[in-house]
Amino acid sequence: MKYDKKSCDYQVNMEAFHEMDKCVPMTKPERDALRIWVKKGYDLDTNPWDYLDSDGLPLNYLQAYRLEYGYFSGPWDYWKGPEHQTYWDDTLKYFIPKDDFC
Repeated sequence: MKYDKKSCDYQVNMEAFHEMDKCVPMTKPERDALRIWVKKGYDLDTNPWDYLDSDGLPLNYLQAYRLEYGYFSGPWDYWKGPEHQTYWDDTLKYFIPKDDFC
């Protein structure tokens, strides 16, 4: 089923996709999966796996995709440094802060 390409939501989501495509380094399979997700009418800030970050907020599609397909750490946290690094909890399906882990 294709989403209504004339809808405002679809146009906003496609514009966000093009902006992310320019700014965020990603592989061709990641880009293709993200494009399919957006073309189906979904927002970039949602994911089908319901993965959450350490604050309990949903990860965007690309972050969740990378986790689902084997990227347990990724470039989205590289600037934080080891003292702020969070840990992925497989049972809870979200990141937990280092303080809660120890």
